[in-house]
Amino acid sequence: MRDQRLRIVSVVLALIGLASAGYLTYSKYAHDGVCGVSSGCTTVQQSEWSELFGIPVSVLGILGYVAFLGLLLLAPQRNEIVRLLLVVGTGVGFLFSMFLMYRAYVTLEAFCPFCTTSAVMMTLLAIISTVRFVLGPGPEGPGPGTSALAADGPRGATAE
Repeated sequence: MRDQRLRIVSVVLALIGLASAGYLTYSKYAHDGVCGVSSGCTTVQQSEWSELFGIPVSVLGILGYVAFLGLLLLAPQRNEIVRLLLVVGTGVGFLFSMFLMYRAYVTLEAFCPFCTTSAVMMTLLAIISTVRFVLGPGPEGPGPGTSALAADGPRGATAE
């Protein structure tokens, strides 16, 4: 049950990150002064750090969040390879986000709330994915005729 809750939280975080990256991508291509909340958004979006090999980093964010959502929603969660892919993918996303945050805050001295939101979501996803991997998938769900309490036991202990 704990794994299922962490998975749901991960889906919500990935959706928030996807929305943030999506808005940054839209504003990058629309050239509409970016977010309007902070002039730092424009500074970050127009900097040399806003693209990697000519691809806006917000597009890379969209691809990453879509991949994580695919793994979280479509892949079998009891599969250790799927769980490891989530750890590695979110770990790479976290490291890249930290690099970009360093460039934004230190190099450019700019604050972009949408970039920061994406970085926070990626950080939380990396933490939760690692916790889920370390804890393992947990016990199978309750079988036919078995109550949820008997399957999970009190306070997460397994029934004997």
